[in-house]
Amino acid sequence: MSSGWGCQYLTTHEGEKEWCRKLQHKCDPGCKGCVLFGAGFFSQENTPSNQAFERRKAKKRSDDPLEGR
Repeated sequence: MSSGWGCQYLTTHEGEKEWCRKLQHKCDPGCKGCVLFGAGFFSQENTPSNQAFERRKAKKRSDDPLEGR
């Protein structure tokens, strides 16, 4: 069994094989505006998405928002 991910905005455009219809530029997974921004940790270290992911993880939101009431 194989797994993978497919983006609904990924298409081809004027010879470019990986084009983002949403952002109107070459696909760069995890860039600002991308549906993956801050959603997970990327192997490329200096991406803004990794910083956003770390900030989101650091908030440590409760699963029970009414806890303690």
